[in-house]
Amino acid sequence: MATIGFTYDYPYTYYNEERGRFTWQWSESRVTLNRCYTYPVQFNSSLPKCSHINLDLEIENTGSGTVLDRSWDFYVYRDSYGWYEAMTFTLPSDGKYTIDCDLNDYNISKLAFVPSSNPGSSRTWTTGCSINQIRITETLEINELASGTFQYGVFTNRSGVKKDLTEVYANIGGTLTQATNIFANANGTLVSLAPVYSAYLRTESEIMYLYKFIPPSDGTYKIKVKRQSGDHEIRFYDGEFTQLYDGYFYDRSFSLTEGSVYYITLTHYYANTDVGESYLQIYKEGV
Repeated sequence: MATIGFTYDYPYTYYNEERGRFTWQWSESRVTLNRCYTYPVQFNSSLPKCSHINLDLEIENTGSGTVLDRSWDFYVYRDSYGWYEAMTFTLPSDGKYTIDCDLNDYNISKLAFVPSSNPGSSRTWTTGCSINQIRITETLEINELASGTFQYGVFTNRSGVKKDLTEVYANIGGTLTQATNIFANANGTLVSLAPVYSAYLRTESEIMYLYKFIPPSDGTYKIKVKRQSGDHEIRFYDGEFTQLYDGYFYDRSFSLTEGSVYYITLTHYYANTDVGESYLQIYKEGV
């Protein structure tokens, strides 16, 4: 099975959540940077090949004098290499600043914020932080999509005729057998129903599965998850890892181009402790 270095914004950048792979807390151990004592941000697991961080910082004076309106440094802890000064900025008089910083694909486990020089022992402060974005690159397997499990076409039932996505079984020699391909007689010509690309996923904790999809023709394609249990979230990207929908979804349609590469991820929601069991389904609409 092929692998790829998949670059994406990790979606669960939450504080003090033990279940998330890359959530964060304040460390209980202080460090000394620029001759200043500080308690750094500590991630649950090291961020692999982190290329960008965006966070809101808020500093409040707690001693005499002020640490505002002066130069501060943003540090990251590179695994196996130690602390690295990622950027310098001027902290405004209200103590609020948004750090938006590119990094060089470092493996990072901690963050810290300190004045660029020691402001003196009488000047103390508290630090607040809210992490908005961390962009990482993980080496992931590209899982295969199958066809034949589900059929998309016109089916009749007691309610009438409708276009539907379903599993189809036929009685063959007295045995109920799943049909993997169905042909319809269209004006004397046997025509195969449009294929449905699908994948089965079962997870017990936060995990992300990656699928590659190349549309066989231009058109509008439905991408959905048929959830049996738990909570699997879909995210959708182009071949350059640009997310094509802001956030996750369970059922959406996209206009896709023949031969272009797209990536789909199916992720077990980090806070859901139930077993997640789902089918990913992709098919061309209007046929």
